[in-house]
Amino acid sequence: MPRATTPPDTVEPHDTGAGLQRVVVYFGMGIATMVVGTALYGPDKNSERAFRILHWWKRDPEPAPAVEQRAPRAKRR
Repeated sequence: MPRATTPPDTVEPHDTGAGLQRVVVYFGMGIATMVVGTALYGPDKNSERAFRILHWWKRDPEPAPAVEQRAPRAKRR
């Protein structure tokens, strides 16, 4: 007697799990933790370098757009 087969669990194409995303997040957190730890507790030379890296990571606001100034109008006589 033939057995009834059940279809395998279907997986959506975009449902790939969070494996790679988790790796990227852990890597970034590891780098940030290492830099901050070095800046606070490392030797003076390495601490200075780590503080420079932290300064690069700081978000600077975008510069204000240049304001066009109109030429002064000549007075009529």
